[in-house]
Amino acid sequence: MNVPIFTDLAGKIALVTGSTRGIGAGLANALEDAGMRVLRHGTGAHPEGLADKETIYADLSDSAGCESLANAVRAKTEVLDLLVNNAGFEAPNRLENLDQSALARTLNVNLAASLLLTQALLPLLRRASAPSVINITSIHDAVPYAGNVAYVASKAALEAATRTMALELAPQRIRVNSIAPGAIETDMNREVIEQMGRENFNDWIPLGRVGVPADLAAPLLFLASSCSSYLTGTRLLVDGGYSLALLRYGLSQ
Repeated sequence: MNVPIFTDLAGKIALVTGSTRGIGAGLANALEDAGMRVLRHGTGAHPEGLADKETIYADLSDSAGCESLANAVRAKTEVLDLLVNNAGFEAPNRLENLDQSALARTLNVNLAASLLLTQALLPLLRRASAPSVINITSIHDAVPYAGNVAYVASKAALEAATRTMALELAPQRIRVNSIAPGAIETDMNREVIEQMGRENFNDWIPLGRVGVPADLAAPLLFLASSCSSYLTGTRLLVDGGYSLALLRYGLSQ
């Protein structure tokens, strides 16, 4: 992956949740390319091709899973320079058909886990010279998406939490920012993109194409590095202008 060189990240330690596939894997790869030691996190069986990675498995849908992950991180390092709260869950449904268990899991994984994990790892972050937390939200933290009310609510809440965390942790010199991706193509959502029509996306997105995980690499490294040392509570929108088009066209399905 071709990314800018952020030399101050070399030798530092990061945890990226939800990083065994998709966007999270791309984020973890970018940090490793910059010279960081990256602790990865996943749920389920050990995926192929990651035998040489430091991967921790935990279900972040409850507090016990968050504590399990935090304990595993503490066992591997006494210092954490960067925490990327990327793990997410999505079960699209309209309000009238909303399932309580799906709602609970969406809010727990997308919101509560980010708060609980950051809280648990604060002692490790405080030991770092320039600690940073980056929450991965979504363009739908601000743009409504009919048929996905729980996910939209969780991402909007995480964005609000990001600003509050930034305010609370600033005296400890811990920066907290967010990245809000737009339509990013991964193995998981490629079928959905094709069903909705790739050409439609190319028309909707002002820059004319669906994003790929590599598009998030430089923004992530920027926020993680000293290049953004005076930024906290900032939302970095990475969507090719997609959210601007959604305000015009909307998503009705």
